[in-house]
Amino acid sequence: MTSEGSSAPTLEVEELLRRLEDARSSLTAVLNDAEPNQFAPEADGGESVKRMLERTADDLNFYYGRLVARAMSLPQPPCLQKADFSSLREATMSLQVAHRRFSNLLHDLVAGDLERQASDPELGSYTMRQILEMATAHYALRAQQVQRLLEQTAGA
Repeated sequence: MTSEGSSAPTLEVEELLRRLEDARSSLTAVLNDAEPNQFAPEADGGESVKRMLERTADDLNFYYGRLVARAMSLPQPPCLQKADFSSLREATMSLQVAHRRFSNLLHDLVAGDLERQASDPELGSYTMRQILEMATAHYALRAQQVQRLLEQTAGA
């Protein structure tokens, strides 16, 4: 086997993880541009940045983290609680902690792990590749949604 052939799977893992990190960074950048007074006000449709970020943290901890832990045969981090943020600063820091916890589950990820299955009666069955793609898409979508909410609540 050539070194060229063996590096392609490694590059795929690195690319998936880089895209995940880029998507997380895009959400963080949107949050860093937000004003603290835009955190709790509800926009059209009754949505708020607060509720959206709480759902994001919960999804990282209880959905994506749970799937990755199952796929990698790891215990899910203990002592997780549903998010209830009191400020934009707390939400931003808590999302960083949730992402770090999620990333820790991925720290030994190798190319062969991308096809590992996570099966859960409540969450469904997904490969690690699918889980990473879904988490990346989730971050990207949340960045867009939060940006829209911030535009709607500007000057609140």
